[in-house]
Amino acid sequence: MKKNLFRRFWAWFLVLSAAIVVPLFAGGYLTSLLILICIWSIVSISLNLLYGYTGQLSLGHSAFLGVGAYAFGLLATNLHFGFWPSFLGAAALSGLLGFLIGIPALKLRGPYFALVTLGFAAIIGVIVLAWVNLTGGANGMAGMPRPNPLPMPWGGKLSFDSLLSMYYFVLFFLVLTALAGYRLVHSLLGMTFIAISEDENLAETLGVDTMKRKLLSFTISAVFGGVAGALYASYNVVISPDLAHFSRGMDVLAYVIVGGAGTVAGPIVGTLMLMAIPEVLQIVPYLKTLINGIILLLFVVFLPDGLAGGIKTFFITGEKSRGMMVH
Repeated sequence: MKKNLFRRFWAWFLVLSAAIVVPLFAGGYLTSLLILICIWSIVSISLNLLYGYTGQLSLGHSAFLGVGAYAFGLLATNLHFGFWPSFLGAAALSGLLGFLIGIPALKLRGPYFALVTLGFAAIIGVIVLAWVNLTGGANGMAGMPRPNPLPMPWGGKLSFDSLLSMYYFVLFFLVLTALAGYRLVHSLLGMTFIAISEDENLAETLGVDTMKRKLLSFTISAVFGGVAGALYASYNVVISPDLAHFSRGMDVLAYVIVGGAGTVAGPIVGTLMLMAIPEVLQIVPYLKTLINGIILLLFVVFLPDGLAGGIKTFFITGEKSRGMMVH
């Protein structure tokens, strides 16, 4: 047990070290891509909490990304609330919307819940597109602020006006989200999420209030999505209705399944893989969805647990085999 924890610690330490060092030597294009991968990884982690651990399939998770981005934009540019109040307001509004939508939606099960989330994303997309006076319609919104400079203990201020500093800012939130997700699913509350995913009826029989747990999972997931939306708006400065389109939710679902639903590393691995491959191969944008769809199909058929899930199963099988040989 301690040996496995030691291995995991060093694996995560090496990954984080690479994530810190590589951008120092990368060009602007690669750094921009890494920023987007970090942001979409946060969205994937938020969906993984709901789908991978609680077993609730959401097809419209992009709606929370869009709500977070537009709420941040409206609070920061129209109401001039400043960066941090707008950032927190965007996350809170996204969570509140998730809570309100979750109350009726989570009473449904299976495909009905998935269809409701898909409809929710479509409604958000129409509102963003049609409410021109508020959201800018098809033209979107512009002028979102970057984070305020932070005072440093040794004097001076840390500003976020460069691409590299913005990358570390987004990476910080990715690490924070991953740690929060890890602590949550390894807590007693997280165990009830997993119990619901395994057998909801049995969990109810054992005294778990499944509706409250699912609603909590959905709300936390929406907050994470809102954080990702605010980060995207602050980084990209410009946002458009495409961000909230339900097809983006399908992309996120593909990231989670390919990486490994129900694993800590899976959402990040899947996002990195499916966003990096089309860029490395220089695939034209309209073919990216096709390529991702083919990759998703191959994983569902040949490796349904995803990359992280497959690696985890491989090591567990290896440990059991060695244990049997020793005995």
